[in-house]
Amino acid sequence: MLLIALVWQINSCRSAGHSTEIVEQYLKLAVSLGERDPDFLDFYVGPESLARAARSPLPPLDQIEQNAKHLQAQLPKSDLGAERVAFLNQQLNAMSQRVRQLRGATTGFDEESRSYFGVVAPPDTDAVQRAKVRSEIAASIGPDAKAYSAYEAAFVVSAKQVPAVFEAALNVCRERTLARLSMPAGEHVDVTYVVNKPWAGFSRYLGNAHSQIQVNLGFPQTVDRLLDLACHEGYPGHHVFNTLREATLVKQRHQLEWAVQPAFSPQSFVSEAAASYAPQMVLDDATRVQIERDVLFPIAGLSQRDIDRYIRVEKLIAMLHTGEPEIAREYLDGRVEFARALSRLEEEMLMEHGETMLTYLNEYRSYMLTYTVGLDRVAKYVNAASPENRWQRYTALMTGPITSLPE
Repeated sequence: MLLIALVWQINSCRSAGHSTEIVEQYLKLAVSLGERDPDFLDFYVGPESLARAARSPLPPLDQIEQNAKHLQAQLPKSDLGAERVAFLNQQLNAMSQRVRQLRGATTGFDEESRSYFGVVAPPDTDAVQRAKVRSEIAASIGPDAKAYSAYEAAFVVSAKQVPAVFEAALNVCRERTLARLSMPAGEHVDVTYVVNKPWAGFSRYLGNAHSQIQVNLGFPQTVDRLLDLACHEGYPGHHVFNTLREATLVKQRHQLEWAVQPAFSPQSFVSEAAASYAPQMVLDDATRVQIERDVLFPIAGLSQRDIDRYIRVEKLIAMLHTGEPEIAREYLDGRVEFARALSRLEEEMLMEHGETMLTYLNEYRSYMLTYTVGLDRVAKYVNAASPENRWQRYTALMTGPITSLPE
């Protein structure tokens, strides 16, 4: 009886043909799946009454998938308009893929990423360039992952000093971001510190220009990484992105479907990719050196004598990311076993402890493309503009209903 009642509720959208009803059903399905899968929901800032209805009673996974398909069938008959219909159709496709995966369906890496994000990682063509990068790193600090790990250890911030360094970095990123764009009055970020998480940091949007950032003290956080994290999670990354999307799409345009963000969706791909590029919007190389030397290193209590080389090495390490998608694809598709994947991460990516990356892949799978392929696509999109228009293009990602990035 419960299944019949819920299907009837969705079918009622067909006769009503009203956008509000369809959007509300979508929000409830997203919340329901988020309750079943803790990794699924980035945030929900819609009406609490809908969230309560989604949880009481909480439908099983097969029912969520069936209701998503019923809702998709109603989209062409609605009065939502082509753009909103296309968005909801993409999101519901991704939701159904997540349900199938949770129920045990086996999906190849490429098929999964296409269903979730509308993206397939291109063939790896950068191996020669990465070899040159590794040679440059070797000439600077030593030949392998162990040499890089030993070098980087000198720049790790003690857990005791991480809060002070991170919050100083967050203030710098905020100041530089607000010099470029306006935020709603009263916007703010709360920061908490955690351990035993498979990520370095995480931002949860709470609505009304308010976010909570969690920083993982269990990760070896270097000065450079904390500065990147402050930009990525805060300004002009996730906090700014989510704040401006809510202000523009939900509050101004009254498109309530944007009040929820499923992690495994085209919507989230653009959000995470833009946040991954965020440090490059506010920090050129000279500015990064100045901030770390004059502000962050003194707070961390670290020697400033090798900052220029350190930042150059970190920039080179970041250039190796183009090799990660292929390793992830072969590992998750079962063509490379754990030990071999670990070895490749060490040899090709200079990760001495690649098991951390593989643990992340086991849980989040093709989501890693947001940080690699997504990052490169945002960089291409933003830098296609003249220097004075880069911020205009970056802001357009936040304020427009964009769910895909040009290759």
